Amino acid sequence: MSRKRLSIDSDDLEMALTWRNDEGGHYLDLATGEVVTWTGHEDGELSEDEIDAGLAEGRLLAIEPLPSSVEYGWMQEFAVSVADPSLQKLLEVALDGSGAFRRFKGVLADHRAERERWFAVRGERLREAMREWLEGNGIEATTEPRRRSG
Repeated sequence: MSRKRLSIDSDDLEMALTWRNDEGGHYLDLATGEVVTWTGHEDGELSEDEIDAGLAEGRLLAIEPLPSSVEYGWMQEFAVSVADPSLQKLLEVALDGSGAFRRFKGVLADHRAERERWFAVRGERLREAMREWLEGNGIEATTEPRRRSG
């Protein structure tokens, strides 16, 4: 099977794969490589009918966000990798129960080096998730995902 080659903005694809909202969604325009956001509001974006037509024609491809359990797993793996036992315990406690994402980030806010390491780990995992999503949908990105820091 041949792959469709597209220039894709990796920041936009990352947003689409991590943005969780019950209203709206993200779509990849297979003609342009543009990630289209639809929020259900009238602010210059495609209408719901245009989204439906694009999906039916095969011009748009829905981008489902990664399940929150995926990023939660990344946080658990990161917590175990922390060398400082007291920080490791704080992160493990932060990950227990509702509000874990906020608490995890809150704990790291006071530990700059580990916070930066977390963002590097998360960034690499997101780049891998983007590559897998593109490959799984028969798309070859002609641009490499950018490496960013926190």
